[in-house]
Amino acid sequence: MIFEIMIILMFILLFLLYYNNYFFEYYVNIDTYKKTMLDNNKKHLYKTGFSKKMSIYTDDCSEKCDATKCTMLSERTKSLNKCIECNSQKYKCYRNNVESITGGSCEDCDIENVEDKLNCFLTSNYGCPPPNDLNSVNGVRPYYIEVPDNSPVSPYDRKCVFCNNIFDEI
Repeated sequence: MIFEIMIILMFILLFLLYYNNYFFEYYVNIDTYKKTMLDNNKKHLYKTGFSKKMSIYTDDCSEKCDATKCTMLSERTKSLNKCIECNSQKYKCYRNNVESITGGSCEDCDIENVEDKLNCFLTSNYGCPPPNDLNSVNGVRPYYIEVPDNSPVSPYDRKCVFCNNIFDEI
């Protein structure tokens, strides 16, 4: 008797799984995904960010974190500062060099207004996503956070997560 009940329950479970997958494929297709994710007009998605209690660090992290990532954070901050300083000068523009870890160079240009020059704070340039809206393209100064590390191979109870790869780490 128990065996027959188990068989019936298994068939019901398989039936539900099959039709759940069918309804999921029917309602969530590539057009819906593009409309919601790629053509986002901020009505369909919520802001993602850190809580107000999360500590944001911009200081030297060499004692707490991986030296390589700390160097990258430091260089990104230096490049942002050079970009801002260059763009504040008349007839000077900061040219982005994506191949170099040290950023770009300050060159002569015909642009006078700072608003028309390279936006240094964009997340595609030298800025980092703001902690209160991680999906924003307008960035802030580079930072890192410390999060709990429950890894059994790590001797520390915290790990550093840097703003340039925040989605990879969390």
